[in-house]
Amino acid sequence: MSDAGAGGDDDEVIHDAPNFIRVYKSGRVERFLRIDFAPPSTDAATGVSSRDVVVVPGDGVSARIYLPATPASGYGRRLPVLVFFHGGGFCLGSAFDAATHGHANRLAARAGVIVVSVEYRLAPERPVPALYDDAWAALQWVASHAAGEGKEPWLTAHADFGRVHVGGESAGANIAHHAAMRAGAEELGHGVKVNSLVLIHPYFLGGDGDGYSESDEMGMALLRELIRLWPVVCPGTSGCDDPWINPMADGAPSLAMLGCCRALIYIGGKDAMRGRGRLYCEKLRECGWRGEVEIWEADGQGHGFHLLWPTCTQAEAQLRVIADARKIDVELLHGRLIVHKLSNRHPQKYYCIVHPPTYGNLITVLSIDGGGIRGIIPAVVLTFLESELQGG
Repeated sequence: MSDAGAGGDDDEVIHDAPNFIRVYKSGRVERFLRIDFAPPSTDAATGVSSRDVVVVPGDGVSARIYLPATPASGYGRRLPVLVFFHGGGFCLGSAFDAATHGHANRLAARAGVIVVSVEYRLAPERPVPALYDDAWAALQWVASHAAGEGKEPWLTAHADFGRVHVGGESAGANIAHHAAMRAGAEELGHGVKVNSLVLIHPYFLGGDGDGYSESDEMGMALLRELIRLWPVVCPGTSGCDDPWINPMADGAPSLAMLGCCRALIYIGGKDAMRGRGRLYCEKLRECGWRGEVEIWEADGQGHGFHLLWPTCTQAEAQLRVIADARKIDVELLHGRLIVHKLSNRHPQKYYCIVHPPTYGNLITVLSIDGGGIRGIIPAVVLTFLESELQGG
C-alpha cells in the first residue's frame, strides 16, 4: 500500500524498511502497514460512544473522543480524561485504526474515563520534535474546555478537569512523556494540570545499549528496525542518546521536572526495550521527582501485544491495572462524601465525611494532586484531612 504517487527512475530510496515504510530523497513516502479504518460509533460490546473532532483547524490535528455508556452526572461525578497517543514509530499508525479504536473503547469502558485519542501528524513529513507540538496542542485543546468555553460538549458536560491524564503506547508513550515534561515547564491554561502519565511499552532507545533486553527473533528485528528508523523520523539527531528518544541520557532535561504526580509504566516480558522502561522507572525514583512511579510487566509478551491479541489474559490484566489506577476517586452517595485512598501513605484507609446541608456556604473544593482526589468537602473538616495527610 502506498500513500504517494510513483516517482521517476532517479528517485533515490534513502530508507527502506520492508513491510513498514520507504522514504525517497525527493520526500515521497510509501507506507506499507495498512490502516484498517474503523468509523466512530457506539460500540456494541462496551456501550462506549465515539466521535471525531477537530483539534487544530487547518493543521490536520484531530482526535477521536470516547464517552462511556453511563457518564457521570452532577458536580463531583464527572469523569477523568485520558489524552492518549497511538504508536507506530512516529511514522505509522492512526487513532482511527481498528486496533487502536478497540483498545480505546475497552479502556474507556473499563476505567470509566473519557479517552481523547489524538490523530497527530506523522514523520517524516512532520518530524520529531515538531510532532510533539501536535501533542501539546491536543492537551491545550482539552484544557480549553475547563472554563466552559470549548466547543466539544462531551468534555464540557462530563469531564473532570482536575483529573486529566496523559498516556500512549510505544512511540505514543514517548510523545506522552515529552508532553508531561512540557507540562512541568509550561502552563496548559485554565488551571488544568496533568495528574498522571501512562506509558505502555515505551519507545526509548540508548546509544550504549544499556537497557536493551534479549528477546525472540521478532522482538530483536523490531528493535533493530526502530534504531534504524530513528534518524529518518528525527533528521539531524545526535543518535540514540538524543534526549528526544533517550530521556535518561546525560544532558537530557531532568526527569525531576516531569509535570505530573504519578507515572505508570507497562512493559512486555519479551519486549527488547523492556529494560529501557525499567531504567526510566529507576531514574524517576532516583532523580528527586516528588511523584509516585509504578511498573508492571507482562511475562512472556512482546511489544504491542495488547493490540495484536486484545482478549488474551495478559492484555486483559494490563487493561485492568490501567483501569484500577484511573477509577473515580470520589463518590457522592446519600448525602455523604466517600473519599478513597487519600494518600499513598494510607493505601487501605477510607474516610467517610458527613456532609449535612446545614453547612451551607462552608463548602470548599479540595484538590489533592498526589492522590488524584477532587471533590466538594466542608471547610470545617479540611484541617482533619490535612493533618491526616501530613501525619504520614
